[in-house]
Amino acid sequence: MSKHRRGADNAAVDADGFHRVHRLTPLLQFWSVILAILAIGVVNINLEVLGDAARFIASGHWGRGLRDAAWTAAAFIGICLAIWFLSAIWWRRLGYRLGTDELALRRGVLSTQLRTARYDRIQAVDVIEPVIARIFGVAAVRVETAGGTSSHIQIAYLKKPAATQLREEILTRTSGRRPPTGAEPAAANDAAGSDTSSDTSSDTGNDTAHQEVVIPPIPTRRSLLGAALRLSTLLVVVIAAVLVLTPVPNTTVVPILVGLVPNVWELIDTSWRFSSRLDEDDSGRALLIINYGLADRRHQSVRLDRIHGVQVRQPLLWRLTKWWEVRVSVAGYGSAAGKGSGTTRVLPVGSREQALRLLELLSPLDKKQIDRYAQPEGAREPTYSSPRRAWWVSPLDSHRQAVTLVGDNSITHAGLLNRRVSVIANSHIQELAYTAGPIAQLCRLGTVRYELVAGPVRMAGSDLDPADAAALLSHLRARRLPAAPSINAKDDPAPA
Repeated sequence: MSKHRRGADNAAVDADGFHRVHRLTPLLQFWSVILAILAIGVVNINLEVLGDAARFIASGHWGRGLRDAAWTAAAFIGICLAIWFLSAIWWRRLGYRLGTDELALRRGVLSTQLRTARYDRIQAVDVIEPVIARIFGVAAVRVETAGGTSSHIQIAYLKKPAATQLREEILTRTSGRRPPTGAEPAAANDAAGSDTSSDTSSDTGNDTAHQEVVIPPIPTRRSLLGAALRLSTLLVVVIAAVLVLTPVPNTTVVPILVGLVPNVWELIDTSWRFSSRLDEDDSGRALLIINYGLADRRHQSVRLDRIHGVQVRQPLLWRLTKWWEVRVSVAGYGSAAGKGSGTTRVLPVGSREQALRLLELLSPLDKKQIDRYAQPEGAREPTYSSPRRAWWVSPLDSHRQAVTLVGDNSITHAGLLNRRVSVIANSHIQELAYTAGPIAQLCRLGTVRYELVAGPVRMAGSDLDPADAAALLSHLRARRLPAAPSINAKDDPAPA
């Protein structure tokens, strides 16, 4: 339905050119409050409360119980209806606009808030489908921009095909291209009304026949077992068992579980039905398209030229299954904590071959260089490694710590229990730091730390001989700045 067939207050596009979101948005956002209330109720349920409820039912108060339940349901429906009618004023002031140079999001009735994002500052555009929103076939579009931890704009909610179309249009403008003159954003067409022409044949609604599959969908069994075979998960299970089997009050149990359980949930959520494929935007820049999520289904795009550090890692217990994970640090994206900014694990749990395939795709190294210098089990031809006396500082990892310089790239190995190899182009190093603690000074050791963009990848030349540390610093300070080597460069220089 076009705006000419509606009243001015309900038009898909208002007089200021802002496109309205789906009319269910107020109720969907109110639902998060309902879930929070339910969670508080569940937390406060204990054996005493359950016993009281059982005695109440056993005493024959079925009629009163059903009557109270009916009144509760009626009150809930009444609150939802009230929110539906009263939120119309707020909904009419909520909208987005695709301008010539920037995206704008407006909200607020008494006080208006206007947030903008220039297209040349946009780092990524993702489609997010929370579990409740998926029931109604709607989704949110999250736009990440270069900046701090709150540098994002979220447009919620649109019908899923409209959200996917809006994402494509924003990516087109981000690449420097403009839609044809007079073209209307497809996401705005009847975004607040019903639409029976939705495409649910794929996660994104796009034709993916031309895209290269990098990681096929990860089996559910592997995701669950991978999360279970982590020391953090086992720690949660042990602590939960101790808390349940001992007379510990809920006021002590709940804070501990609240601090531990989300980490386990994040591991499962970000690997659930995980898959990735290689694509490119309108300007020819390579993209890694990632789909994942159990509660909140997410369609995330990562520009390969924004990836700085790549790390292949194997937790201790995963050696039993020979699984690995791959994590990346992305410039201007994923710096905020939590899943709001998307995952930085581009392989949550997979085979060694899949991990090395991603390392070749995302790092500046080619297959020959990876086979020779960057095997995840340990350094084969290190340029610098920790001397024997480093045992006094790092008794477990001292013989695993090494730095290998291959042309303009750095490779670091570390970890006896949790194996890891990290790769970065030297031009992506932000700063360098030399540190030596009291014990390290006594052992004549020093550490060269790589200061990188915010992300999970950490790199250092740990516990080196001072002469080696000085040589490493000298080499890295002579790196080329600010241009980074091409992600597709496949030369094979000799190690420095």
